[in-house]
This record gives sequence, C-alpha cells and structure tokens, in this order.
Amino acid sequence: MAGAAASERKPAVTLAIIMLNIAVYVVTSFGNLFLKVEDYWVEVGGFVPLLMPNIGEYYRLVTSMFLHADFFHILFNMYFLYVFGRAVENALGRGRYIALYLLSGVAASIFHSAFSFIGGFSNYVIPAIGASGAISGILGAYLILYPGTSLIMGWWFFLFPFFIRLKASYYLLFWFATQVIYGYARAAGSTAVFAHAGGFIAGIALLLLADKDRLAQLRMIDRITPPYYLVIYPSRTGGLSRTTKLILGTLLAIILASSAYACLGLADISGNTKSATIQYTYKESLVRDYVGIQLPNIEESIGNTPLDTTRILLNRLYAAGLLYNVEEAGGRISINHQTMELSIPVTIDTFSSVVKVNFTIHQFEGIYDDDGFLRHGEGNIETQIIKIQLVYGPGSRLYPMVYYEPVTYDFSVNSQTVNLNVITRYTALASLAATLAALMVTLKKDRELTLVGEELNWHGNHSPF
Repeated sequence: MAGAAASERKPAVTLAIIMLNIAVYVVTSFGNLFLKVEDYWVEVGGFVPLLMPNIGEYYRLVTSMFLHADFFHILFNMYFLYVFGRAVENALGRGRYIALYLLSGVAASIFHSAFSFIGGFSNYVIPAIGASGAISGILGAYLILYPGTSLIMGWWFFLFPFFIRLKASYYLLFWFATQVIYGYARAAGSTAVFAHAGGFIAGIALLLLADKDRLAQLRMIDRITPPYYLVIYPSRTGGLSRTTKLILGTLLAIILASSAYACLGLADISGNTKSATIQYTYKESLVRDYVGIQLPNIEESIGNTPLDTTRILLNRLYAAGLLYNVEEAGGRISINHQTMELSIPVTIDTFSSVVKVNFTIHQFEGIYDDDGFLRHGEGNIETQIIKIQLVYGPGSRLYPMVYYEPVTYDFSVNSQTVNLNVITRYTALASLAATLAALMVTLKKDRELTLVGEELNWHGNHSPF
C-alpha cells in the first residue's frame, strides 16, 4: 500500500477488533480443534432474517459479526481488516472508525434480509456469520478516502513469483462488482454476497458523518511535508475519476432499483411461514435453537435443520401429530402417559426405508394456531435415536445395520407466523436510504472526503506520481 495511505499512529482499534475476533473464534471452535466453529454457536449467534420480528433476537446483529465458519474464513477476514483498516482508522479517528465498523456490520445484515428474496426461502432461514460485512464497510470507506493509492498484489507461492501494481479504486470496484453480479446470478453458493455489498455501501454512506476538519488537516500535512520545496508537479487530491464514478454509480443504481422493487412489495414470498424457537434439555445439556418452517413443506424444513438433536425432536413431534395437526387448529390438547410406535422414513445414499421407533409422551400441553401449527407447547417425551450403518453382505450387497439409542427430551416450543414480505419491504426501505446516501457521496461529496484522489490538481506535493 502506498505511503500516503499508511497510518503513522498505531492502529489500536483495528488491532483490538482483530484480537477480539480471534478470541471469539478460539472459544467457539475449541470443540472442533479450532478448525471450524461449532454448530451450537452458529445457531445461537448467527443472524437469521426470519427472526427479525422478534426483538429478543436482535442481539444477533452484533454477535454474528464476531463468528467465523472456519480457520481460513477468519484468517482472510482479519488480513483484509488489517491491510485496509489501519488507513481508515487514521483518517476517521478511533470513535468514528468503531462506529463505521459496527454500523456497516448491522447494515450488511439488513441488506442480506432485503435481498434474500433473490435466493429463495432458505436465505431467510440459514444463519449468516462473519465480519465480512463490517470489513466491507472499511473497504467502501477506503475507496472514497484513498482511491488513488497503489496496491501491490503478489503471487509469491508460484514457481516464478510475480507482482503487479494496481490502483486501489480498480481493485475495490472489481471486488464490489463481483459481489453484485454473483448475487443476482445466484452463483455465490452459501456466501451472503449481498451482505458484503450492503456493508460496502454503508461504509461509503457513513462517510457523511466523517470529521471534515480532520480530513482537511490530514491533506494539509501531506502537502507541506518535506521536500515540498523541491518541485511543483501534479498530485492526486481531486477525488474520484469520472470512470470510477460511472462504474460505482451504475452499480449503486442497480442496487437502488432492486431496493425500490422490494419496497413496493413486488418481491413476493408466498406461503405461511412459521418461526419457532425451541428450548430443550438433551443429556443434561440445555439447548436453545430455532427453526423456520414454510407450510406445507414441513418435512423438508425439518430435514434442513442443522442441529441433529433439534431435527430429531421436531421429527418425532411431527410424526406423532403434535407439531402440526389441522384438526387441532385453534384448539389445545393435553396428553399424559401415552406410548405409540412411529414410522420414520430414513434415506442414506441409495438406501431408503421406513424404520419403527418407540415414542412415549410422559406429559404434553399444546396450543395450536389457526393453521394447526403448534403455537406453544411444552412437555417431556422419551424416544429413540436411529443409527444406521451400511455393511456389505452376501453377493457384495449393502445391508443396513440398525441401532437404537434411547433419549429423553424435556422441551418447550413457541412459534409465530411471520410475513416474509413485511421483513423484505422494511429492510429494503433501509437499504434504499443507505444506497441513496452512498450515491450522493460518490457523485457530490468525494472531493471533500478524498485524501488521495484519482483526479489531478497542480500544486506542490511530495507524494510520488
């Protein structure tokens, strides 16, 4: 990174954020030998758009920023934070830098919710984690503050290492464009690219709150630093180039149009959706989880539940007619000491069968909504976990070996009907406002914010050209 963008002060906040992220990763990945995060922490702390109507789940907006999927996820996130964060911290000051980081992370979750309709129902249910959204805000701020700096990109791990010098604006614009393109093309897999794009946009928009006097002083210090008396030649202090403005403005306009589309309610997500929070004890451990179920695809929704213990509990309740029962719509039931045999479909590779398991209801109280879904239920059940191992038998054929493990659940379930259209419209409205602000910064405010710009002005300056 060119010298003009390097921080002369110790980047205390950047280093503190990196250390905090590392500490959280150590705690949350300890059970997996630090290779990847444990599922429990993802379920408890990941951001889930489906849970937004529940104020008690808003803590996820912050906790999701400090969880990382695996070692390489946190490695690259912290690397980019260190590379770009130092200069942005130096430009904004510690207080505003912290605010930009945290608010960009929150904005990333809001954009992720607003654009989940593009990816389908699963995007509303799958938890999103990582500091990528907050770091994207740092990248967006860097693009406006230091577009004219040079980045040295090196591929040293090849037989013949090579390095190229690339203007920061080119690199960051290319990265932002890939997030937008991948998002609309649904080509990003499990990566929440619209969260990245949203954080980037928020980082630009939040520069409206930057200390203009501080930025002016930094520009002045750069201009009068020796050897200012040697020569007068062009320096890059004029802001963004026309090409950068055109490309960035076009990408922001695309996001703006999609936000307006969602605000108008045109992004329809059909079907009744149930957001259920579940709490239970399993082998003396207390577990708190959630599940999103879109009627009538209940079996598919349960099958996509990440935690095995939660999936087993819901599977048994559904098979027993306790989770969803149209005949009990608007009513309530009470059951004590009832035993039954449940038929559980099992599929492993090419093997598919129906297995019988015992199911005992020691006590159950349930209240059902108008759709027949369990609105509130609590009880104690005893059932069996199915473990199947495929072994080779006569004729080299695969035969299933079925094992049963008894298990007891003491549980409670609370659910509510969620309108995904409402979530999409309100988050899209916030996305619309942020994108408008970012567009204004790009087109009108760049010259007063940029420290190392692309446009050239003639005056004395020691910076290399």
